[in-house]
Amino acid sequence: MEKRYIKNIGTLSLKGQGRVFQTTAAVVGAGGIGGFIIEGLARLGVKEIIAIDKDVFDETNLNRQVLSTVSNLGSPKVIEAEKRVKEINPRVHFQPISQRACLENLPDFLGRADYIFDATDNIEIRKGLSKFVQQTDKVLIHGGCAGWYVQVAVITKYTPSIERLFGGVSGQGAEKVLGNPVFAPMLTAALELSEFCKLVSGKGKPLVGRCLVVNLLTNECRVFEF
Repeated sequence: MEKRYIKNIGTLSLKGQGRVFQTTAAVVGAGGIGGFIIEGLARLGVKEIIAIDKDVFDETNLNRQVLSTVSNLGSPKVIEAEKRVKEINPRVHFQPISQRACLENLPDFLGRADYIFDATDNIEIRKGLSKFVQQTDKVLIHGGCAGWYVQVAVITKYTPSIERLFGGVSGQGAEKVLGNPVFAPMLTAALELSEFCKLVSGKGKPLVGRCLVVNLLTNECRVFEF
């Protein structure tokens, strides 16, 4: 066991860490939430990260996106993510896909993934990811945030679809109105990574078929089945 992973063992166990080493994770969206997830997966030591995002960094990203810097404005997000992962953990294989995810290309992009992280701000893409995992044996870890509010859920072929959470809503999420300060995507990513670690290690009670909603204004948390 490399020294870099010693601090993981008490939480994940040796067996759990071994499973992390064998896992391929896909992150759909390499912006606010996705950047923190990619950083966390690299530090956890997954076998491979597949990152999908067609966007480039701009100044509006500097308030919250950990991979965004003044010097890389205009650069593709997935290419900057690849550079960051190589700096953190060179043993992690990174596949950057600078394209927009849609239902038609998900089998090509996500076929090797064991776990898929929803880090997008587009509800239609989220619905597509939900449909994809429910046609396969893959696991979708959903996370979204806006303003002071965060939600996280885990979706599989055995749970209801993400449409139970969004209903007939389409387009971009509430962050378009409420904004997105740095603490919201940071917390969302942390909760998604926590769910991943529970699922991989077999510990705790993951949010499979359940949704955690956090109101940071009132410090209230609620978990419900969907």
